[in-house]
Amino acid sequence: MRLQAAIDRVTVERAAEIIEQTHGYADIIEVGTSLIKDFGLAGSVKVLKEKYPDQCILADIKTCDEGEYEFRKTYEAGGDIPTVMGFSSIPTLKACQSVAKEFDKEYMIDLLEVSDEKLEELKKEFPEAIFCVHLPSDNQGVGLEKLVQHMCEKLRGIEKIAVAGGVKLGNIALMERCGIDIVIVGGAISKANDVGEATQAFAKEIRRQKLW
Repeated sequence: MRLQAAIDRVTVERAAEIIEQTHGYADIIEVGTSLIKDFGLAGSVKVLKEKYPDQCILADIKTCDEGEYEFRKTYEAGGDIPTVMGFSSIPTLKACQSVAKEFDKEYMIDLLEVSDEKLEELKKEFPEAIFCVHLPSDNQGVGLEKLVQHMCEKLRGIEKIAVAGGVKLGNIALMERCGIDIVIVGGAISKANDVGEATQAFAKEIRRQKLW
């Protein structure tokens, strides 16, 4: 299980400080949507990748159209994993898939508001993608465990599943039991009084679950 630390609604300078403190414990750093909107790909993803070239960076661009253009620009800026919304058209998703293959990189499909019917189509067409089970931020973490259990059944056969929206130390065991590949942690790390300590706590809990 990989740990993804999500950074959003801060300055790029603060984002760099958070990366410094999570270094060695967070497998993936997420440059959040608002951070990209505020500073652009060049001012956020590119700057942070140049500063931390060995750090895997997910760029949460939430593409829903212009898939080829947006994915290409993201990879060229140094992003390792761009995101596309699962409710996008199949041609848009296939354009994203094609560019990901060209760059030999991962990509993530965000399942926010994706119907069961559309999900079955996504599983068939994009089995190599990371599928992100996403509880909306506005839900404030309520209902995550139920959503994960439901979606893990629906995503049976998919190799890489991520979970976002209210992940905390207390539900890491559930993520491990459900075979989750990536746990995405936002404020519990980025807003912690001691970012490094919080990241280490999640990393240790993940390792502890693996040992069990």
